[in-house]
Amino acid sequence: MGTVLDALAWKFLEKLGQLIEDEVIMTLSVKRGIESLKKNLEFFNAVHEDAEALAMEDPGIDSWWKNMRDVMFDVDDIVDLFMVHSQKLLLPPRPVCCNQPLFSSFAKFSFDHMIAKRIDNINEKFEEIKMNKEMFGLERTNRQQIQITIVDRSQTSPVDELEVVGEDIRRAIDDMVKMIVSSNYNESRSTVFGIQGMGGIGKTTLAQKIYNEQRIREKFQVHIWLCISQNYTETSLLKQAIRMAGGICDQLETKTELLPLLVDTIRGKSVFLVLDDVWKSDVWIDLLRLPFLRGLNSHILVTSRNLDVLVEMHATYTHKVNKMNDCDGLELLMKMSLGPYEQSREFSGVGYQIVKKCDGLPLAIKVVAGVLSTKRTRAEWESIRDSKWSIHGLPRELGGPLYLSYSNLPPELKQCFLWCALLPSNFVIRRDAVAYWWVAEGFVTEVHGYSIHEVAEEYYHELIRRNLLQPRPEFVDKGESTMHDLLRSLGQFLTKDHSIFMNMEYSKALPNLRHLCISNDVEEIPAIEKQKCLRSLLVFDNKNFMKINKDIFRELKHIRVLVLSGTSIQIIPESVGNFLLLRLLDLSYTKIQKLPESIGKLTSLEYLSLHGCIHLDSLPDSLMRLLNISFLELEQTAIDHVPKGVAKLQQLYNLRGVFDSGTGFRLDELQCLSNIQRLRIVKLEKAAPGGSFVLKNCLHLRELWLGCTIGGHDKTYYQANEIERIQQVYELLIPSPSLLYIFLVGFPGVRFPDWLCSEPERKMPNLGHMHLNDCTSCSVLPPAGQMPELLVFKIKGADAIVNMGAELLGKGVNSAKHITIFPKLELLLITNMSNLESWSLNTWNLCGKSEQLVLMPCLKRLFLNDCPKLRALPEDLHRIANLRRIHIEGAHTLQEVDNLPSVLWLKVKNNRCLRRISNLCNLKDLLAQDCPALYQAENLISLKRLYMVDCHNAKQFRMSLLEDQQLAVHLVQMAGISFQMNLSIIRQKDVVLRRKLRLRIRLPVRQRLRRAGAAAAAGAGAENGCKCGDNCTCNPCNCGKWAQAAAGRGAAGRGWRAQAAGEHLGAGGGGRSCARASRPLYPTVATLLTLSDAVCHHGEPREIAQLLPVLANSDG
Repeated sequence: MGTVLDALAWKFLEKLGQLIEDEVIMTLSVKRGIESLKKNLEFFNAVHEDAEALAMEDPGIDSWWKNMRDVMFDVDDIVDLFMVHSQKLLLPPRPVCCNQPLFSSFAKFSFDHMIAKRIDNINEKFEEIKMNKEMFGLERTNRQQIQITIVDRSQTSPVDELEVVGEDIRRAIDDMVKMIVSSNYNESRSTVFGIQGMGGIGKTTLAQKIYNEQRIREKFQVHIWLCISQNYTETSLLKQAIRMAGGICDQLETKTELLPLLVDTIRGKSVFLVLDDVWKSDVWIDLLRLPFLRGLNSHILVTSRNLDVLVEMHATYTHKVNKMNDCDGLELLMKMSLGPYEQSREFSGVGYQIVKKCDGLPLAIKVVAGVLSTKRTRAEWESIRDSKWSIHGLPRELGGPLYLSYSNLPPELKQCFLWCALLPSNFVIRRDAVAYWWVAEGFVTEVHGYSIHEVAEEYYHELIRRNLLQPRPEFVDKGESTMHDLLRSLGQFLTKDHSIFMNMEYSKALPNLRHLCISNDVEEIPAIEKQKCLRSLLVFDNKNFMKINKDIFRELKHIRVLVLSGTSIQIIPESVGNFLLLRLLDLSYTKIQKLPESIGKLTSLEYLSLHGCIHLDSLPDSLMRLLNISFLELEQTAIDHVPKGVAKLQQLYNLRGVFDSGTGFRLDELQCLSNIQRLRIVKLEKAAPGGSFVLKNCLHLRELWLGCTIGGHDKTYYQANEIERIQQVYELLIPSPSLLYIFLVGFPGVRFPDWLCSEPERKMPNLGHMHLNDCTSCSVLPPAGQMPELLVFKIKGADAIVNMGAELLGKGVNSAKHITIFPKLELLLITNMSNLESWSLNTWNLCGKSEQLVLMPCLKRLFLNDCPKLRALPEDLHRIANLRRIHIEGAHTLQEVDNLPSVLWLKVKNNRCLRRISNLCNLKDLLAQDCPALYQAENLISLKRLYMVDCHNAKQFRMSLLEDQQLAVHLVQMAGISFQMNLSIIRQKDVVLRRKLRLRIRLPVRQRLRRAGAAAAAGAGAENGCKCGDNCTCNPCNCGKWAQAAAGRGAAGRGWRAQAAGEHLGAGGGGRSCARASRPLYPTVATLLTLSDAVCHHGEPREIAQLLPVLANSDG
């Protein structure tokens, strides 16, 4: 099952028509056979839409279906062989010896004879199938078409909020967030929470909402999300955890190397870890638990179908996700199938009936909504309701809505969906990569006016719109996604007779296997060369795949896609040249040292990735004979020479990592690449300026990356004459007006290129993203302020810039009556500006009247990082009406953040001289960390949440805050001590806490106050005058001798706890606790929030005895 004959038939008809019209083919003896083949295909150009379903229920039809599928694959091979052969005939002749023409004629005759024989065999099979088709009564039907509407992704809004419908899930989210935020830390420094429910019921959606909750983001320093497949590999999980925690582990391969790095990466930090879709508890117990104990504290959220897994992981609380009720299900269906302005009343009745058939599963409702989103009449909805929702033989959990969503896909999308199901569980599907895979497989139909890769990308987004792929929320353009396990299981079931995802538990061989994906945990690689019908071989990150049997290249004559990414292969044999039909070759992150010359024989190759092949130091000249190549990636290799001839590769769409290598490739060759859309040029310090504008014919260029290897902080590297030469090279790289993304990295010139400084709004009117990284010698920024479509502007490492302001606005501002500066800018990042002292947006000096100028009307986020000399924020920053979030870090000269009425969220971190935050009247969230001089707050009347870490003047700061306002402090945390508060503070005369307070203190001292420790402390107290013994009832906050004993014996340790409930404060450790206090204790707000001053001095914890008087001081 799972092969879409309809799509194949139409594709082959189109190709056969092209071959018959080709003058080269007209001279071949097989023309008559080709025409007969085309007529046979026309007879089957629209197989009955129910044929696939009928085949699962009727053995006779199943046999017909498989025979038809095999014949279609034979036709595909014939068509592709013809294409390869015709291209060879059209190639310009190469120098040959005198007897070569005779040999070529003989080879051509042999080829014609072989093809004619194969075509005759195929036509005979078609005749047999025709009779069977009549016997089964399969009638032809109209073919469903897919409508392609290409969307400019650079101009789209961020990923939509996760669809959350119903009071039950909203309450569950809020309750779990509150529990996580306010939970106590146990002795193991890790707390596990669970979400349990059946597949497709919404566990991951609930976890994602919790993961992205603002309160969670504020509380924890590190946030890690790990998808746990049934056959996960330990090294892959550890690497992912390290990367998400901010570490780098590219060169490490073993568990022994990775575990210590993970420990170091999270040491001393608070961590929120999500383990999604856990099948066995050993992933936590045996692998991750010990490393995450080294964090300051770790909270783990686990989703699982199996309650026993959560019990084994000692979850302190488990939320069971129940099925969605019909009313909430109807709301979800309508929200996801109809537009925001469409009337839903006429659809609600039939919609309710459809929801009933989904049995309360959110996944089922979403995929059905994806089907209904293409239907716009009630009759079409009723047709979906009454259609066949399952087929005989399909497992129950895969039938119903899931099968319906597949069966209603257009043929092209069915193939793409089934391909994604072949990938490993929780595999991150990247839009750019999967688009090339689909093109290489021949799944994508060309659309006039668009490149085939743009059409493939639109297929990807259509699968997302139909909820068959789930976009990762951290990617605003939906560039990465995953497939739900149930949908993946459906796809694998439908393709089980010709496609396999092979893991350690599955090694079944199939006689006509077409697609094979080998997981990274397979230790014994099967004899792949025996699978002679194989069209796709995918091996991801399998270190056991160390060499390629030469027989593979001799036997696998039909292979189109070969992915060996992250394997341990070191040698590609010469026999790779036998893969005449190979279209995609991914060797990224392998250990290969060279490519064979025979790679030039791969005339069908369209995609070649060598990214991360750090041992590869050269390229063969034959690489430039790959005239069909559209994607070539050479980044992060040891290559020091690119052969001449790139100009001949005129189908190039995406070229990454190319560089001018003197005797080889020259930048001038880029003039011939009229189809290029993405271009990344590196090592520009090696280039020599030419005499023409090298990008003048790249009229479709969308993304341009220009970089020098060295040129950042090593200023002595370039001499003046070298800098001038590099400057001239950049001046010749004028991009086309179609450009959407520009990246300048390590540019050593003293001024930006003229095309970036002189009216860039005219030269690049569509530019949406500008990144200027480590351009250390440029003292003036380009006038980006007038670029009409700019959404993101990043400036990093511009060390020569001291003053920043008017130059961003450009010339002609004074003469304009009304002007908008950065009209569409949404995100501004200024980082690592070591010498920036002033930043001005003084609109009065620019325009005469400030009301003539509209300043950044769309700016939502401002990020300032490592600008140590910046004295002040721009005065006119208050005029930016939509600015909501500001992050300021490492601005050590900045003394004040003032007058920003639109800002809702502010984070200030590591700003040594920051003293005052005032007149942020709408500010709701304030995060302050390591700001030792911060002491004054004024007019923060809307503040709701405060997070303070290591702010030594917090007492004064707070005293100016709490004037008749309610304030919630969710977390206070620092080195050596962590304590948690969830409270409401109400300013009164005595500034006391009137609401319930829960406080936990942890100090890393030598001994724990457990049973033995408590007894020792009590005994020591008796020695010093306390007579209570083991049953001491003295309030330790009042019992000075107890405190002295505790300090002297070191008994106060990690188990010590102080807790106030209502009017009482109790203290205990481990298995013992002292009785409640003998008198009411009202700790003041000032006392609590200046606790860091009492506990830590230069990061060193004090003894517990020094804390007790602080806690006892109710008067502050």
